[in-house]
Amino acid sequence: MSLLHNKKEYIMHGLYYDKTRVQSKQPFSFPLPMHLGEFLINKEKEFELPPDIHQERELGLIKGLMSNRKPFFTRIRSNIFVERKPYKAEEDIICQCVRPFEGEMGCGEDCINRMLFYECDPNCCPCGDQCSNRRFQRKERTKELQVFQTKDRGWGLRTLVDIKKGDLVIEYRGEIISHQLCEERMCTTYVNEKNFYFLEYCNGEVIDACTKGTEARFINHSCDPNCHIEKWCRGGEAHFGVFASQDIEAKSELFYDYNFSTFNNSVESEQACHCGSENCRGTIGRKVSSRHAR
Repeated sequence: MSLLHNKKEYIMHGLYYDKTRVQSKQPFSFPLPMHLGEFLINKEKEFELPPDIHQERELGLIKGLMSNRKPFFTRIRSNIFVERKPYKAEEDIICQCVRPFEGEMGCGEDCINRMLFYECDPNCCPCGDQCSNRRFQRKERTKELQVFQTKDRGWGLRTLVDIKKGDLVIEYRGEIISHQLCEERMCTTYVNEKNFYFLEYCNGEVIDACTKGTEARFINHSCDPNCHIEKWCRGGEAHFGVFASQDIEAKSELFYDYNFSTFNNSVESEQACHCGSENCRGTIGRKVSSRHAR
């Protein structure tokens, strides 16, 4: 028994102690782990939330923290056609404008294309690079816009600069989908959503800006708006822009009248309006009569 006892070694420096290592003589200096411990220390790993916090976020229990964050969406530079390819113009639409003098801009208010809400083609417009009827192509919009949180209407959009009446504020973009796919997404992808960002496109199609679009998706409804939507055609496809209906001062919130139809034309699906204007209709969109609802 005494022989076995003499061969036993007692390690006083921890589970992964290596007696062959040269120990530091600094006070309160302990040897680093070895083997698995050393591997774990040197391994780089991306930060992850603890499971309890991550699960609470997934379940939507951290409402106070998440309520102040802007809804996530992907900003896009042009519409995305989900079910088809973009159409091309069958023929060029040429206006009858006369090229102006050097330093002046042509295709003004009397331009036939402008009056028909068609943008001129730079390859065939008589005014060439002096054409002023190419706002969507040149992205001549108000760039100083800010998304902010309102008191009682969720998120909104306001301008940080003065906007003149008739100016293009921003283009409304998103995914171009059919009405059928829109209804499918309403019943599946967006079944638990409270806010929707749809705009009627053309020929039974819809602009879906729920996940992909521009800051135009944050513009709130008002029964007395300072903006309106215009449909313009360019290159075989339509472009929808938010235009100023009046002169708008800096730091003013932007509004337009949604004027949408409720699903199934039911009174139950109407949404209350909180715009606070004197001529408020009480609901967002068209008023559904009790006779039509029956």
